[in-house]
Amino acid sequence: MSVLKQAIAIVCVGAMMSTLGCYTTYVVPQAEFEKLQVFPEDRRAVVQAQDGSGVEVTEETPVYVRSAGGRRYAVTPFNFKMTSTQLVASDRDTLLALGDIGSFEVDHLSVGLTATVIATGVAAVAGLIAYTIISTGDKSFSQ
Repeated sequence: MSVLKQAIAIVCVGAMMSTLGCYTTYVVPQAEFEKLQVFPEDRRAVVQAQDGSGVEVTEETPVYVRSAGGRRYAVTPFNFKMTSTQLVASDRDTLLALGDIGSFEVDHLSVGLTATVIATGVAAVAGLIAYTIISTGDKSFSQ
């Protein structure tokens, strides 16, 4: 594979990772997740994760429910309804029986891990460029 193709591949992977980012997933109990149905006055809510940490949730925070089978369904914070038997997220066309839900999850962007991935990608590209410059040497058409 040519050096240029390798550089392009590294840049593409780095761009994809920086767009997606690295997330930390917090599993919260159902009772805490139910708090996210109501839009709070200060535009943010804090729920307790199962590990005991407080997790802040805003309108932009990715929130999910995971079915007992492992499928992950996105839910918009403060825009869903939980009854005693089901979860309804009408904006996402989701209707799930509570008995079929395995866990309730909140994702937070991990700034440190994302920065590390981006820095590693930049270092790889810089190393590839340096290698290309060093390995070319002095060549002419007569050689």
